[in-house]
Amino acid sequence: MAILSWGKCFITHATSVDGVPTAAWGGVDTPKEDTTKLNTAAGAETTANKEGGETVAARLAKNTYQLEFDIFVKKGRLRPFSDEDGNIVGEHAFRVSPQGENCEGIQIDRCSLRVEERYSTAEGKMLHYVARVLKPAEGKSIKPWNDAKAIRMYVATEVRLLSDGNMRLG
Repeated sequence: MAILSWGKCFITHATSVDGVPTAAWGGVDTPKEDTTKLNTAAGAETTANKEGGETVAARLAKNTYQLEFDIFVKKGRLRPFSDEDGNIVGEHAFRVSPQGENCEGIQIDRCSLRVEERYSTAEGKMLHYVARVLKPAEGKSIKPWNDAKAIRMYVATEVRLLSDGNMRLG
């Protein structure tokens, strides 16, 4: 039984409307190993210093976040998102469920999304997705996510993806 939120993850996606995810969550193909990352940029610090350099007060801005993952371009598979030269229209929501059942994952209710196409002879064609997290309608930008049912659906979806190329849950 896993106690850490690591290992192979399952990513689901929904459209975000007014900072709230719609009820229709769909699966995204399994990312390339070790490419799913939540990057945090610490908020800027502003200080008020008096003569001599001593700090009188400090003010911290909120952190900003970015979710990144790479997807292989596979023969006969549709891309998970349509883009126009890297820009993906609309606002999106993501859930990242870790492999370990009952371990804490990530929910992002609102983000913008872009894609960078890459190619190398060692790995083939890849799609590098970058989701810039935006402030949702309510609550924190990054929320804890835990759903054991999602892990079970993940296994079923993987089998379905292998058999018919379907990239949506349902």
